[in-house]
Amino acid sequence: MAFCAAIATAAILGACGSGVPGNAVAQVGGATVTKAAFDHWILVANDSATAVTDSTPPALPVPPYTACIAANRAATPTETVAEAKTTCAASYQSLVTEVVNFLVQEDWVQGEAYDRGIKVTPAQVEKAYEAQRKISTPPLKTTKELDTFLAAAGETVADLKWRTLVSLEADDISLKVEKQAEKVTTAQIDSYYKSHLGSLGTPETRDVHLIETASAATAATVKGLLASGSTYAQLASKYSIDPTTKNVGGALSGLRPDQESAVVSDAIFAAKVGVLTGPIKTAFGYYIFTVDSITPAKVPSLKADTATIRMTIASAQESKATSALETEFVKKWTPRTTCASGYIVAPSCGNAPKTSTSSSTTPATGATSG
Repeated sequence: MAFCAAIATAAILGACGSGVPGNAVAQVGGATVTKAAFDHWILVANDSATAVTDSTPPALPVPPYTACIAANRAATPTETVAEAKTTCAASYQSLVTEVVNFLVQEDWVQGEAYDRGIKVTPAQVEKAYEAQRKISTPPLKTTKELDTFLAAAGETVADLKWRTLVSLEADDISLKVEKQAEKVTTAQIDSYYKSHLGSLGTPETRDVHLIETASAATAATVKGLLASGSTYAQLASKYSIDPTTKNVGGALSGLRPDQESAVVSDAIFAAKVGVLTGPIKTAFGYYIFTVDSITPAKVPSLKADTATIRMTIASAQESKATSALETEFVKKWTPRTTCASGYIVAPSCGNAPKTSTSSSTTPATGATSG
């Protein structure tokens, strides 16, 4: 089985099969998540939030909820025993869901790492663990700070290093998938180049002078004046109704084909430089224009754009591969996971009732936070 070489604080090797041993809460492939591990981590989950704030943790809400009921009634004297028990039972179930998902999914990561031939050395774990201590909240730089946190959280150094190990394995799984997805062939680059020529290059642009009028008669007058030697600068402010060019002498620089209506654009991009053209009738008015200059379209060569295209394709493939990894990861490991009665939770237990959130692999906060 995949876990036969895995190193996990929260799991011990069990007999391969679909049943859950009596001392376990879940069976993941050939590994069991023990009841002892669950008892340890439910305490951590219960205490973790207050360990950070240095406050007293709530009473652990485990059946028959005696301590939890007493604590709740002490805080809220008007609450009945039945009401307090209901609250404690809900808190317990929330912790069960959190802890079982956490332990099972950590085992999934270790099993996947083994299947993919990923190995994290003790030296790598130690280095990452020490680095995390330097930036953690609360601070854990000194032995005193670390011991204080561990005592409050109910964790051990072995717990922290195990979680570091699993985190490194998860990172390596993702990195391996991304590296495989980075491979881009010459054929892919050629195909992308041919199908994206329009977006890779820059279109032809034209510098023009134009005047838009409200009537055909005014347009004819403007054209006659321009033909007789008047300039756009002299006429635009008086005759033009185009707000963009009216106050700049009719000048329009770097005009692209998509910036004007189709009728006007077609006429401008068909006209020759220096030829007075119009009137062009549109739904908005009548246009008189002259093309001053043309900047030809630029299409980059395949050689010049190869690096950019390669990065674009690789990025898209990495995103697709990462998404596929998440889906395939759940589909692979959920059927291999059987949870014991009382510990059957979604989304990790393969024998849990199907729910709309069963595809999620994001564990809850608390003990599961790194």
